[in-house]
Amino acid sequence: MPKLVYTNSAPSPEEFRRDLLQAMARVNPVDDLIELTAELLDFERKYKMSSEDFYLHYQVGALADELQHCMEWADAYDTFVQTKRLIETALMRVAVQQMDNRVAA
Repeated sequence: MPKLVYTNSAPSPEEFRRDLLQAMARVNPVDDLIELTAELLDFERKYKMSSEDFYLHYQVGALADELQHCMEWADAYDTFVQTKRLIETALMRVAVQQMDNRVAA
């Protein structure tokens, strides 16, 4: 996932807009999903729990004390689910369009 990092000072509004547009142009949801999957696997190995189980317990506040602070894991899982849905929706849209094109031909 592209990230904007400014170490010395905040950019000008114009510079930020330019950098943001360039970063957004480089976004590839499949690459993002792969990166998120690796991040989730690291958490799962470390805490010996699936991300889905962690997230369900996290949402209701039913985690052990050492896991309750894991907002990074929760955020990564939430982003993973959203990205996966985005890809699934795009694939379904393409499949429907292809079927429509075949029927129209």
